Amino acid sequence: MTFKHGISTKELESNEKVYLASKSPIVVIGAAPINMGDLKCIDTPVLIQNETDAAKYFGGVNNIKGFNISETLYTAFQLFGVAPIICINVLDPTKHGEVHAFENLIVKNKKVVIEHLGAIPGELRLTNAEGTAINGDAIETSFNSKGQLEILLEVDTATVSGSVKVLNPALIQPGDIIGGVDITTLKRKGLEAIEDIFSKYSMIPGIGISPGFTDNNEIRTIMNTKFENVNSKWKSIIIADIPETTPYGDAIKWKKENNAIDPEQLLTYGKGVIGNQLIHLSTLIACELKRGDSLNDGVPCDSPSNKSAKVSKIVYKNSEGVYEDVILDEVQGNLLNENGIITAINTPGGFMFWGNRTSAFQPGGTGEKKDIWIHAKRMTQYLCNTIAINNQSEVDKRMPKSRAIAIRDNINQFLGTLISKERLLGGRVEFRQEDNPGQSIAGGKFEWLITVGDVPIGEDLRFNVLNSSEFAVEIYKI
Repeated sequence: MTFKHGISTKELESNEKVYLASKSPIVVIGAAPINMGDLKCIDTPVLIQNETDAAKYFGGVNNIKGFNISETLYTAFQLFGVAPIICINVLDPTKHGEVHAFENLIVKNKKVVIEHLGAIPGELRLTNAEGTAINGDAIETSFNSKGQLEILLEVDTATVSGSVKVLNPALIQPGDIIGGVDITTLKRKGLEAIEDIFSKYSMIPGIGISPGFTDNNEIRTIMNTKFENVNSKWKSIIIADIPETTPYGDAIKWKKENNAIDPEQLLTYGKGVIGNQLIHLSTLIACELKRGDSLNDGVPCDSPSNKSAKVSKIVYKNSEGVYEDVILDEVQGNLLNENGIITAINTPGGFMFWGNRTSAFQPGGTGEKKDIWIHAKRMTQYLCNTIAINNQSEVDKRMPKSRAIAIRDNINQFLGTLISKERLLGGRVEFRQEDNPGQSIAGGKFEWLITVGDVPIGEDLRFNVLNSSEFAVEIYKI
């Protein structure tokens, strides 16, 4: 033994853990006005935590028409005040751009506006009224709140002509959203890029949306599969929209014909209107879910139903391409709910989201509680993700019985915290002999049984009023 003289200390491992939940942002896949920000943001996850980030990468948080990533940032920051958002832009100027020519635009106060959205300033070519090219040094460009390119000229001319390359989201194909892996560079594209989120930001995708694209059956189905098992480990949901051209009476039919039935999927009907802005219900509900999470310290234990939709009405696009109001009462909303479709209805408190169920819920469908209730599905996913991320460090450690019991006790303590804050009704963890036979343990396989009860949603409240004569007897007693 080594000779010692004096005092020494040593830190001992307690095997006790403080459970921390990873951030679970909204992930939006689609088109962004990268002409207003960073043209290099293509097929890569970009973390947006505030309006400064939004301005740097995508030109700000204004709802630029035709760009669903702008719609999401506008809704998240301006309407619901939630963050973070991870954006995967698939819009590529080399594939989804076109040259727009213009002639004799009138210059007022040395300023002219290109009304086509998506204009790329570096691809602008101008000539003056005499047809002479205007040098780039005499041009200063900026974008207005509508996303239009404003040009300030340092030369005198009554009109300008020229051309500019513009981004066109309408050119995006389903294959661009679905994406894949480049066999040469191994770079992930489109939906495949969600696999890069955890390694890049240490965040677990919480809700996946692609407003304007998930009414495509192939995109919605593949997106559903990708998000329910990210990195072969993390669990999350998607929110999809029934096509905006679907009348109310055809919504249930569309769901069944397109087999839009999945516990990891929420399905919405209608499009929201606020002012002159059109917003997909998938965007609005995603932001409401994150708002509810933030009120519960990041725990997804609530439902979006009967919460403010932040809109003045919902609409659909008729056969003539005109948006018509969809005025649903509670009975009509309930019919959609009965078939696993969420909508918004007008109540005494304004337009509210209406529906507590996932798309797996419908007559003759599954009755599994965790698969049909939105809050139950998200709580189950939250527990799975949180327990997995907090026990990652236990993999490949020596597993004596004391460590197996310590893991059990730490999860029980985590569940106890949720129970004490009424985010769970109850919960327990067991390390049982029947789940861990000697052969399994010898092969390095260990199992814990976790049983939980979520706090139910008060979906059907009934107040029975009895008109009784007992009070009259009491009052008129002589």
